[in-house]
Amino acid sequence: MKKFFLAAVGLSMMASCSQPAAVENTEKGIRLAYVRIDSMQSQYNYFQELADELQAEEQQIVADLQRRQQTLQENIALYQQEAPKMTQSQRNANEADLMRVQQQYMQVEQAAQDQLLRKQSDLANMLKADMDKAIAVLKDELNLDFILLYEEGGQIIYANTEFDITKRMVNMLNESRETPSEEEATEEAADSTSAE
Repeated sequence: MKKFFLAAVGLSMMASCSQPAAVENTEKGIRLAYVRIDSMQSQYNYFQELADELQAEEQQIVADLQRRQQTLQENIALYQQEAPKMTQSQRNANEADLMRVQQQYMQVEQAAQDQLLRKQSDLANMLKADMDKAIAVLKDELNLDFILLYEEGGQIIYANTEFDITKRMVNMLNESRETPSEEEATEEAADSTSAE
């Protein structure tokens, strides 16, 4: 699930290695480089922490849903065993109760799925925003016209490693999280104050 999720995050955004270079088309003056999305996600510490937390939360939700499902199945089996001994009104009451519990289970399951999808989307948006900040710096530092997103099995079928700037982007992302900007530090302080 985690690999699928990380791949999904990479795809939703769109777009190790030696010191990066950029390729230049001397006829047109086009300079480009690329970032390996799988490597970037696995090496970007903050993203990895959040992805691990999300995976742990997902496992907890799945375990809770399985317990609820098992309890429901046990109650259904017990009802089926006892139904022949019940009056029609008792059967009707038990069936209505089981139906209510099943509907509650389905609502809890849907809410859990919605919550996980929302958090996956938030994580993808955070990664995209962080990448955009790094790209804004890297494109100027390396005088690039294009920065491509490369992944195994993706639409780019070959990429020369000389033009891989993944390591440089990862370093930039990790450093920016270790030393947040004044704006980010102010936001974090406000968040911790409002949480109290």
